[in-house]
Amino acid sequence: MIHPSLDQALTHYTTLFTTRNPQSCRTITSASSILPSGTTRAGLYHPPHPLVFRGGHSCYLTSLDGDEYLDFVSEYTAGMFGHSHPDIIAAINTVTTQGFTLGGVTEKEGELARLLVSRFPSMEAIRFCNSGTEANMFALGVAVAYTGRKKIIVFQNGYHGGTLSFGPNTTLNLPHEFLPATYNDISTTKPLLTTDVAAILIEPMQAAAGMIPATRTFLEFLRAEATRLHILLIFDEVVTSRLAYGGLQEKYNIAPDLTTLGKHFGGGFSFGALGGRADIMGLFEMNSETVKARGGQGYCFHSGTFNNNLFSMTAGCVAARLMSREALERANGLGEWLRETLRGVWEERWPGLVVMRGVGSAVGMGFKGENGEKVRELYYFYLLSQGVYMAWRGSFAVNLEHRREHVERVVEVTRRFCGEVLVV
Repeated sequence: MIHPSLDQALTHYTTLFTTRNPQSCRTITSASSILPSGTTRAGLYHPPHPLVFRGGHSCYLTSLDGDEYLDFVSEYTAGMFGHSHPDIIAAINTVTTQGFTLGGVTEKEGELARLLVSRFPSMEAIRFCNSGTEANMFALGVAVAYTGRKKIIVFQNGYHGGTLSFGPNTTLNLPHEFLPATYNDISTTKPLLTTDVAAILIEPMQAAAGMIPATRTFLEFLRAEATRLHILLIFDEVVTSRLAYGGLQEKYNIAPDLTTLGKHFGGGFSFGALGGRADIMGLFEMNSETVKARGGQGYCFHSGTFNNNLFSMTAGCVAARLMSREALERANGLGEWLRETLRGVWEERWPGLVVMRGVGSAVGMGFKGENGEKVRELYYFYLLSQGVYMAWRGSFAVNLEHRREHVERVVEVTRRFCGEVLVV
């Protein structure tokens, strides 16, 4: 068991955190009077206050108080390229000198579309938007329009954006007719699959819930049932598209009807995309003859001022090329090594306390038992005291700037934490 001094250790490292970060504290406190919680991103907030950063380079961040951290948050998997990647900077510099609010179509829009459609075998056509949230919203909208049905199967603890979150708080969710099912559980999901369901929306790995992969068996079951009942199967690969060149759909050889993307494919800028079968995506076709041939029915009007903004389109083209098959395999290899090595460290010292999860470069940890959440908090603040930044919820994201010495640093600090801070 863990020693009763766990509370004392947590108090010590929390106090150390606040002592070292007075400017972060002042910034959050000052903003809180007009910006609830001091940040507009709920996922960044934690007590006593989150870190405030002033910059970054490669895979390192610098806090407002001047300390440098090895970054394993990687912008919650979106930061695949570290900070200020020179290739992306060079591309963006061309945008800043040529004009960037042109109010029209540019070549980069079609170039990025071709790069992504060629990458994902299930995609025959694609549309852009501004975030993964938007992509999933539009995916559900077109699914309802295409099928003429209303019900949407989702999965408990799934996260598809701020308006499609199926954890404990669903206050801001869209008013679709959702049917929440249990992830990876065929027996409880099957009764929900009927001919009045429009779509199944699933992450091939639940990211925000703790990097929990779907089993191949479960995804194959959903694919077979969706085909049988003419339901649209939607893979939310906003996160998981970093885990294989063609996403987890390529890794598992399971083709969804629609795929949503976001995060890294904007190269650090706001980005979202929805792609899939040509007959479904054809509902976005505005050509008058095509609309006339459909009898004017089923057309989906999809617009947005910044859907094709030049920053995201230009950086996205560079990002797609930087995320080559070879580069992703290397990052995934580092992630697998980190996951398995950390598993060994935790099991050697504290068997059953931590469950390691994830796929490839996405590494999650589940802390078990009555003291689990307290240990997670203590581990987080201890890592910060050693100059390592992980996600508050307990996850690491390996990016293309990380090397072996960086993941070894995480293991070294974790081993020291288990041996010196968690005591019997």
